[in-house]
Amino acid sequence: MGKSAAWLSGVSILIAALMITGCSTGTDPGEEVSDFTSIIDNDGADPWILQTEAFFYYTKTTGNNLTLWRAENLSHVAAGEKKVIWEMPAEFESIWAPELHYLDDRWVMYFAANRPSETHRMYALVNHQKDPYMGEWQLEEIKGMDDKFAIDGTVLEINDKRYFLWSGWEGYENVAQNLYVAEMVSPTEVIGEKRLISEPEYEWEMRQTPLINEAPQVIIKDETVNLVYSASGSWDNDYALGLMTLDVADDPLERANWQKEPEPIFQQTNTVYGPGHNGFAKSKDGSEDWLIYHAARWDHSGWDRSIRLQKFGWDQEDKVLLEAPLDEWHVQALPKAEPNRLRLTASRALLEGDLALVEDEAALSKKVVQGFESTTDKIIFTPQIEEADEFLVIAYVKTTDYLSLNDPIQVRIETKQASHMVDVYPSEYYQPLQVRMKLPKGSQEITLSSEIGVDTLSIDRLEIVKFQ
Repeated sequence: MGKSAAWLSGVSILIAALMITGCSTGTDPGEEVSDFTSIIDNDGADPWILQTEAFFYYTKTTGNNLTLWRAENLSHVAAGEKKVIWEMPAEFESIWAPELHYLDDRWVMYFAANRPSETHRMYALVNHQKDPYMGEWQLEEIKGMDDKFAIDGTVLEINDKRYFLWSGWEGYENVAQNLYVAEMVSPTEVIGEKRLISEPEYEWEMRQTPLINEAPQVIIKDETVNLVYSASGSWDNDYALGLMTLDVADDPLERANWQKEPEPIFQQTNTVYGPGHNGFAKSKDGSEDWLIYHAARWDHSGWDRSIRLQKFGWDQEDKVLLEAPLDEWHVQALPKAEPNRLRLTASRALLEGDLALVEDEAALSKKVVQGFESTTDKIIFTPQIEEADEFLVIAYVKTTDYLSLNDPIQVRIETKQASHMVDVYPSEYYQPLQVRMKLPKGSQEITLSSEIGVDTLSIDRLEIVKFQ
């Protein structure tokens, strides 16, 4: 634990008296469960999901390219089929907050990018193939927008009209980011002057400078347009979600038609920091609504974040109704129509080498395996597989070693048939390391070990689910 124990303030960790040397004798075939914890991607920011009849498409900020993942189940998206659709050319410096849409028989990926000595502007990639993993993507600018800073573009469609919403500056100075809207005449062109619909005004929106309103996301419930946005600095714990609503019959270009809530609807807790920049999705059967968002990997971690998934509901006025961000040990039912999981606790696995059993109240199983100072230290899970298939194998692992921030620790996940190396980023949470593996029927051995040997690695559990 050592140098980064401060990251775990408020979490009681008691090292058990039992130190395990050699090989333990316990085995655990696993327990079938229908729930999961909220962290679904151990590194990333600005998540977005587009749902089609066949897939959930997922993307996030990677910094230097535009990447898609797709899977048949919502909770599997971060481990889905991966496709880099565009590598950032040398003329650009960075890429933020991509969103995938299907508009007018074409795929459109909106994103913000900047050239050297310029601020970020909105761009689009366009693909006319039916399958976005096929064909070529063409870069286009969003015509009709001014030359001022603009990020986080998204689309609102109501009353047979389409509107582009984004976060931007009023002028050329970085004083405040406001929310703007303009009517669209095509997926890559707006007309008319941009119209201001929100600016930072409440105390909770103004806790850092420059002032921030950003990441507008829209979801419509019956006759109410819900616009959820993020405010305060994304680099600090105060980052939170706010809500604006509009009657679908009203003109979204008129600021007076938008009703803005004075308080945040989703904000930090004692254990979750800086929740924001969300997207929306429905369960596979369409009966549930889910929020995908990012949050800090530790207290005041800045722009080091992970991606979380949480179910939400609606109030009597058809407004988004969110509970507090879920703690890492809080389980929630899987999205409807998704397959159950097999869960195996680390404390009941076979152990080789010098490892410690550690009581950790922040872990789902409350008792974890810690150590891995030697590459010969191993934990061996022994699941019972009922039928041979391709599975998603998820190890919930934590390291609080901040020295690994730019050089992540690597964990080896292997069976007799295959071996995978997975990066572990520093976090005060148990985060999912996900690999897809073909497993035969019967009792299996899935082994985890550290590639370089570290003393700050903790393992809570392993989960296995049939991958679709």
